[in-house]
Amino acid sequence: MTMRWNKTLAVGAALVLSTACGGVDDQEALESLPDFEGTSLELNADALEQDGAALIAQDLRETEAALDGEGAAMLEGARMEVKALNDALRQALVPLADLVKKTADAQPGDVLVYGPQDRANATFKLAVRKGVGQRYQWKLEARPLGSTDDTAYKLVAAGALKRNGEAHRGRGTLVISLDNLKAVSPSFAGQGKLMMSFAHFGQGSKSLAYRLANFTPNTAQHEAVTGAFVGHKLQPSGVTRVRVLGAYNLGSTATAAKEKVLTSVRHIPGLGGRADLRAWGGDIAANTYYVGSACWDAQEKEQFRVLLQCTDGGRVESCTEVVGSRVGTVQDCRGPELRGDVTPPEGTGDDLSPEPGNPGAPDDVPADVSAEF
Repeated sequence: MTMRWNKTLAVGAALVLSTACGGVDDQEALESLPDFEGTSLELNADALEQDGAALIAQDLRETEAALDGEGAAMLEGARMEVKALNDALRQALVPLADLVKKTADAQPGDVLVYGPQDRANATFKLAVRKGVGQRYQWKLEARPLGSTDDTAYKLVAAGALKRNGEAHRGRGTLVISLDNLKAVSPSFAGQGKLMMSFAHFGQGSKSLAYRLANFTPNTAQHEAVTGAFVGHKLQPSGVTRVRVLGAYNLGSTATAAKEKVLTSVRHIPGLGGRADLRAWGGDIAANTYYVGSACWDAQEKEQFRVLLQCTDGGRVESCTEVVGSRVGTVQDCRGPELRGDVTPPEGTGDDLSPEPGNPGAPDDVPADVSAEF
């Protein structure tokens, strides 16, 4: 039986799918795989392509160039990290979408195997297993192009999902090893690991948590990150909130040296958004750090920005304003939800707890990249 996904990596509703040998229902197995919409991080639901949350890829260099443009710099700094994460998700989910177009081979133990299939950089194989309590598990493996050695396969991605009734929705996990992909395809530009947990709620809301280890989808264009990302999206409002960590040059610092920047971003469709950040390293002196806030309108035009320099152990109220950092006033922000004092995220970027206003927390994030079968 041939199975297909549409452009959103979801199952084509018009397909009629049968039950495979071994008691695994083809359609149920396919609908228990993750899709890109349900696992990708979003900043602005009206700018999915800019966030890398659309299937059309945008070059990371375009995103980084925006830091020197007219947009809200704190937003674009966070967006660069969001896009890098979404690019890695795409590396795993696009091969899944192609593989399930092939006929499944039923294996003992309630397992369906799709492939092998050659792609541009490697040969891929997907296995899906029906687990206990309708919790489906899957693993994506790759080996070098041209190889016929089954022992050459390496685990590229894996995960599990227990559906809440809707296709591709429920509670689950997803892990990706860009290191293993590079091992079978040395020309691949990425490195590191990404581990995530996700939970979906009514009307399309989602809550996401990611652990990154020496992670970048492209070593030439994006500095590797080790830390935690979290985010959620509320529906039907489209309100989003994320917290991300990255290394980039913060405006109003002395040189082009990259600071470590931990940013919390929230966006309200039709109104605009706000970022609050904490930064250290780079040009920021030892035993000090920066905090800052910015807001923008619905078109992402910056309305307000300020950076403050603080001393370790001091309170935000005692920080001093960085000369030349201020744009407008906080009252220029488009609504009361986007105003208020500078409220930087705490810590150094390893906290997996969800942001305020989340629809519910996902399960624990896996500690490493491994498959459940």
